[in-house]
Amino acid sequence: MKCPLCNTEMRIVGTSYVQNEGKIFSKQVLSCRNKNCSNYEKEVKTVYIPMGNIAEDSNAEVEEA
Repeated sequence: MKCPLCNTEMRIVGTSYVQNEGKIFSKQVLSCRNKNCSNYEKEVKTVYIPMGNIAEDSNAEVEEA
């Protein structure tokens, strides 16, 4: 994903997992890596990537994404 100001490819500066309505998402925080951009090292965008559903049964089959 590119920075909206300088069009440089951004880097992932943080990741975590979040739960919403029984689904798990990977949360990625992106920042600009261009030292000449005003977005440099700022959190520019947060992306949520769906990972799957949470199963109530610990013996349930795992769904592949």
